[in-house]
Amino acid sequence: MSYEYNADSQRMDFPNPLYVENWFLAGTSALLTLGGLTLLIVSRGSMSHGHGMQSMLPLLIGLGLLVTGLRKGRRLFLQLRFFFGRGLPAGLAPELAPDAVGKTTHSDEIKETLRQNALTYPEPGGPLNGLLYAWIRELIFAPRPVQHIAQRQFQTGIVIVVTLVSFLIAWLGLSDRQASAWIGLFYFGFSVALLLRPLEAGAAAKADVGLRGLIVLVLMAIFGPVLLPMVSHALPDIGWLSLETQTLFLLLAALASVGMYFLALMNQMSGPPATNMAREQTSLSMNCHPKQLMDELDRTLQDDWVERIPNRRYARILPLVGGGVGTFQAELVEETQPLPAAEQRRLDVASAFRLPRFRWIAWLDVAGLSFTALATAWILVFGVRFDPATLEPRLFSLLTFGLAMLTLGSYCVRAGHVLWQRFDFTSRVVWVEMQGNYQSARMDVGNTFNDRVKTEKQVINIETMTLRVWAAELDSVIFGKDSVRLVTGLRGLPVLARQLVDHLTAFAQEQSVIVAPTSKTDLQKAALLGSLNHPVAPAAGSLAATVGPAHGPAIAALGCPSCATPVGMGDRFCGNCGSAVST
Repeated sequence: MSYEYNADSQRMDFPNPLYVENWFLAGTSALLTLGGLTLLIVSRGSMSHGHGMQSMLPLLIGLGLLVTGLRKGRRLFLQLRFFFGRGLPAGLAPELAPDAVGKTTHSDEIKETLRQNALTYPEPGGPLNGLLYAWIRELIFAPRPVQHIAQRQFQTGIVIVVTLVSFLIAWLGLSDRQASAWIGLFYFGFSVALLLRPLEAGAAAKADVGLRGLIVLVLMAIFGPVLLPMVSHALPDIGWLSLETQTLFLLLAALASVGMYFLALMNQMSGPPATNMAREQTSLSMNCHPKQLMDELDRTLQDDWVERIPNRRYARILPLVGGGVGTFQAELVEETQPLPAAEQRRLDVASAFRLPRFRWIAWLDVAGLSFTALATAWILVFGVRFDPATLEPRLFSLLTFGLAMLTLGSYCVRAGHVLWQRFDFTSRVVWVEMQGNYQSARMDVGNTFNDRVKTEKQVINIETMTLRVWAAELDSVIFGKDSVRLVTGLRGLPVLARQLVDHLTAFAQEQSVIVAPTSKTDLQKAALLGSLNHPVAPAAGSLAATVGPAHGPAIAALGCPSCATPVGMGDRFCGNCGSAVST
């Protein structure tokens, strides 16, 4: 689910991307927990029969299974509800505060992407990556986390193949039973460590196997069968611990799991992305401060907020205009709230196996659950048949098989977890840029000798200012709700760019350069002042002549009934609109 921004809209209602994984995680947790409890009960029975400390091995193994199962159950409970709160997903760059001025780090990268009309991808390095990208040419267009995981899994697969060949050469080339046992133990431990390499880094993990590691494995395959017999006689005899079969099975199953994971990664690609940009440019002349355009732009963009969620602001440079003559520049970069893409749908187990993007991830979880079930069964058989009095070395083969399958199951579940957390978004980004020259001037309105009311204003004159607007719809992706969001495609919005240019141009041309009173109080006071300043010649027999000249000006405060322009006592027509005035 999501954190609801608005109860009247469900556009921000995110589906739980881990819904399908939770079912497999529940099965894995139940198997391990029940297996651990069973071993603890078996160990308690052995202790009650007087075996004492000799039954500690099943107890420790059962405790380990129980702890592992409970940890997976804890993770399951944390994933039952998926909250996508405010401020998520992360912005393409650090965001500015609402009243802040300047630009944040990485905002220039966004502008350069819009300016260049292209997406940039890191060039892969190393001979193994060169082989990978020559084999899968469209991998360069995949999201960066997918590329990193693909590189790592490709190199892990190569290491497993080389390790398998090295193990077969060393195993078949040794006739000494003790040396062969040590070879099996070494390769078994190496294979387990190879699969247990941390995958929690997830999408941020990078490949760390290079040509040097492959050379070491080749040297071990060639000289291992020769050097190990020389030192194996000085080591303890572990001939009873035969791990060759388990190691072979572990390497083959690990190779199949890595191949399945690689297929899941390849279905995360969608080919070359769309990259086109809409840019509108015009020259603008106006007699107003350029910050008025920035204020109007803020109001216009705020009217288009998605779900009433404020835009992410990455750059805001205000124009600096002083006295005299000079240059100025201003810009604004904003992105709307990212919305889930149309293909971001709610999944169930059945639909996950039908959709190509999720099919192999689901099979990877099936493999993880199957390996865990096999591991639990073999370890339970070991615990039930374990008898300290008549200890059979063959039982340890069951235990090692179980540990190997448990390792593979953990690898498959953790590997699929990274891909289940993929989220695709769409948003709009706008970049407005202004550059021009200005000169300040003073403008007087009114006749110096005849007009009683005159006005003046300090005016900023701007001629042929350059106004550029970039507008595009972005496709972006995250792997984990708190991870970095990456742009995977952009499509120009020419209609939006043209609308913004036309709107700002019309706004600039409508700005007034004349200062005049606008409130009703100002108009009333202006009318009174006009009547007081008007020369009056009282007519004979009028009220002004009767009451005397002291009261004449007050009685002369009349106005036109049509336009309220002050008129004198002797005027018969309004000098402004020409309407007849009652005497």
